[in-house]
Amino acid sequence: MDKHELKDFLVAFLFPNRCRYCTCVIKHNEEICQKCEDNLHEITGEICFKCGCSKEDCACKNHKSYYEAISAPLYYEGTASNSIKLLKFRKKTEAADILAEQMAKCYINNLSEYSVDLVTFVPMHKKKQKERGFNQAELLTRKMCDILELPCENLLSKTYETGDQHFLDENLRKGNLLGVFSVNPEIDIFDKRILLCDDIKTTGATLDECAKTLLI
Repeated sequence: MDKHELKDFLVAFLFPNRCRYCTCVIKHNEEICQKCEDNLHEITGEICFKCGCSKEDCACKNHKSYYEAISAPLYYEGTASNSIKLLKFRKKTEAADILAEQMAKCYINNLSEYSVDLVTFVPMHKKKQKERGFNQAELLTRKMCDILELPCENLLSKTYETGDQHFLDENLRKGNLLGVFSVNPEIDIFDKRILLCDDIKTTGATLDECAKTLLI
């Protein structure tokens, strides 16, 4: 082993390179592990802006919503699902960097024509945010805004905690969220075009209730 190989070995041993999605150790010249690359389910092609899926996967039947358009870089499965869970439940906040980069790319490709005035995020209740230590939607949004050089404001608050949305069907999800959000009165949003971000979109009930609150 020559001195250059020894140096590379020591650097890799002391400061291992990690996959940007799952944080597992990878080769020093890689960014993403093969498993994450193989399971990166990107949303490509023509997009349905009512549900955010590619039109070939869309099953939303053009349902009505308060938001004007929705788009996402990845389906919530495989790599994206694992990465979000690491961020939310194991506090691997370094995973937010590449997810925010994906969000920024998605905005440029699909939503930049909307020319937003402000960017905001889905809030967490203060108690739950204190328990977790951060709001993952806010973390992702602020990192994305740094990349895009867009203004980010805390426009919404969650006035009371609700039950877990994960186990509810679409209608119950909507009812679970009625009147739960309020707008920050200190920021003028009149006649502003707002980009609203969250970490996960399933039925869209949370985003829809937030959008309705911002429009009132």
